Amino acid sequence: MDELKRDQKKIEMNLQDLQEELRRGYHTLAMLNEDVVRDGNSEGLRIQRRNEEQERFFVRQLREAEDNLTNSYAEQRKILDKETEELYKKRGEIPWD
Repeated sequence: MDELKRDQKKIEMNLQDLQEELRRGYHTLAMLNEDVVRDGNSEGLRIQRRNEEQERFFVRQLREAEDNLTNSYAEQRKILDKETEELYKKRGEIPWD
């Protein structure tokens, strides 16, 4: 059970790191395109919008992955708790004389 929690935390931290890297990367892209967009260049505007759409898409995908991860680990914990409870019950039924 402890190993399961450690694995979950590790994956959650990796997802958070990835989210931060994406945020920084898209922020850098926006800064690079800022002058072009400010001048009203239609191609620059199109690229900026596409970048923003991609960022939203990736943020949504990462959020869904994090939710799925949380749900999967919660389900695994329930299964382990149930198995543990059943084993304790069986152990209690064993005669010790």
